[in-house]
Amino acid sequence: MPSPADEVPITPDLVTALLAGQHPDLAHLPLGRRYAGWDMAMYRLGDDLAVRLPRRAASVGSMTTELRWVRELGAAWTFPTQRVVRAGEPSAAYPWPWAVVTWLPGVTAAEVPLDASAGPDLGRALAQVHVPAAPDAPHNDEQSIPLSARVHVVLRSLAHVEEHAPARGLRLDRERAERLWADALAAPVDVPRTWIHADLHPHNLLSAEGRFAGVLDWADIAEGDPATDLGFLWLALPAAGVRAAFDAYRAVATGGLSDATATRAHGTGLALAAGWVQWDEATTREIGWRALTELDVLRPL
Repeated sequence: MPSPADEVPITPDLVTALLAGQHPDLAHLPLGRRYAGWDMAMYRLGDDLAVRLPRRAASVGSMTTELRWVRELGAAWTFPTQRVVRAGEPSAAYPWPWAVVTWLPGVTAAEVPLDASAGPDLGRALAQVHVPAAPDAPHNDEQSIPLSARVHVVLRSLAHVEEHAPARGLRLDRERAERLWADALAAPVDVPRTWIHADLHPHNLLSAEGRFAGVLDWADIAEGDPATDLGFLWLALPAAGVRAAFDAYRAVATGGLSDATATRAHGTGLALAAGWVQWDEATTREIGWRALTELDVLRPL
């Protein structure tokens, strides 16, 4: 599915004008290439910065959240991530808030997958993120929901996997998949709601030759079950890396990592992987199939 068009044209000339008007001390820095996600456009600015702007009205709330919460929470984080260094205001030329953020070197883990050795650093990073959420923390309609709200989607997704796996010489181990899902649904939520990244897929993780090099795109940060972020790990890591991430997380997270949370994370990972195999884009689809393999729910025909 192609990403939507900019609702307000975002061009290099616009970005240069915004900088000149609001942050003139940065306006002399050369503007690099544009990177565009579903919600945000980003231009590299000089060697160490980038300008990040919402592409759609529906994404303005995400930028507002980044400007408020990520600036505050990120002060305590020690892992590599983009940090807000300047806030931009709406203007006559551009109607929404925007930001100048730090630039991180590396490529996405969708391009160069993370090795199992990346697991400990990623687990420790998530332990820093997963602190109790503020009472007025934003709610993410897709990821702040309980597992029970995903039941119908997961069952449809597993039916899709079962239908399409034979073309890959595979079959879904339906018994194991349903047991993973049933165990996750039965696991009690035994931790308080925390801050979660809520979109921790390989396109939002940086890789340096397979090593963990940072976390991108905090547009969806919200309150939720920490098992949600932990479930995303199967999209980014081999099974041994997920285990290493869990071990590192358990060692440093406040309250450790309970068996119930790990079980809910397995269920979340299954839900995500089964959903990703249905994407039109080939790289994303292959990430889903790989994750199902790491979850050990596929068998050769």
